[in-house]
Amino acid sequence: MDPQKKLRLLSKLARFECEREPDLGRCIYNASTPRGRKPILKTMLSTYCDKNCDYCIFRRDRDSTPRLFIKPDTLARGFMELYRRGKVQGLFLSSGVFVHPEVTMEKLIETADILRKRYEYKGYIHLKLMPGVSLQTLEEAVKLADRVSMNIEAPNEERLKKIAKGKSLRKEIIPNITQVSKILENYERKSHITQVMVGVSDESDEEILKSSEYLYRKLKLNRVYYSAFYPVKGTPLENKPPESKMREHRLYQADFLIRDYGFSWEELPFEKGKLPEDRDPKEAWAERNLHLFPVEINRADYELLVRVPGVGKETAKEIISRRLRGALKSPEDLRGIRNLRKILRYVTLMGRYYGCPSSTNRT
Repeated sequence: MDPQKKLRLLSKLARFECEREPDLGRCIYNASTPRGRKPILKTMLSTYCDKNCDYCIFRRDRDSTPRLFIKPDTLARGFMELYRRGKVQGLFLSSGVFVHPEVTMEKLIETADILRKRYEYKGYIHLKLMPGVSLQTLEEAVKLADRVSMNIEAPNEERLKKIAKGKSLRKEIIPNITQVSKILENYERKSHITQVMVGVSDESDEEILKSSEYLYRKLKLNRVYYSAFYPVKGTPLENKPPESKMREHRLYQADFLIRDYGFSWEELPFEKGKLPEDRDPKEAWAERNLHLFPVEINRADYELLVRVPGVGKETAKEIISRRLRGALKSPEDLRGIRNLRKILRYVTLMGRYYGCPSSTNRT
């Protein structure tokens, strides 16, 4: 970027700088990280944003949003004070997009750089990436952070255009995510995630999970997070009803089936594009595929066992471990296994069925 143009853009930030030290202590929350659950300082470098997303509290045209900018050295110093007092064990740093993504991203990177070099901080840092930045900028962010994220917000270009006209999956977000995935091939312990808004763009669960599978299989993302829409006063969607938290929960369950259990989005039990909210998606899938059940628990391999409702990865490993010590002949041989009553509805032990079918008679 032209140095003079960059200087003009940065000078505008002075209007939003905090006049006193920000109260970062109010921004602490317990988060799930690659290093386990930790108290994390989750904050923004700037609440000013040039984007005008229909759902966002920080959208450009929302007059009631307080606008401020925290200098990188101020934020780094405030974080280290909390860290030394044992209040936090990591940082999640985001920002509104100030005029140009490169300018915003440079300030986020500067904050992380101060922590790593000036304060010799070696702990957890999660940096939010701004769509549309250069490969060099992405490389610098990945180098400094333990985790990076760039939110796709919607499952496809059409849905995103309905709620965020200044963003593009095709032109900016997916190309950047692809670049980050390639960069991460050189790092073992760093992770790459994204977030999808649920219920904001009239998208279906089928669209969301098809997109998630693509992100996992093709772009190698570590996690997709789902966030149920809740209306924000002063935005174009303030009168739109909030999305069901149960829908968000079912999407997470279906996501696990894709990410950890070998399912494809096409196998999932959609009803007119939506997952049933009244039951677990694995159980709904099994009820649609009763011809595959009951499974003989003494012969089923790991891949088949994890498709049995009630059987998770650890349970499948435990069942296989017990089989090595002798045939499983009765429910007594499965004592201590979680969800045993549910599991018994879908398996046999040495050819004998011990379950109690919930809704469908078995022969």
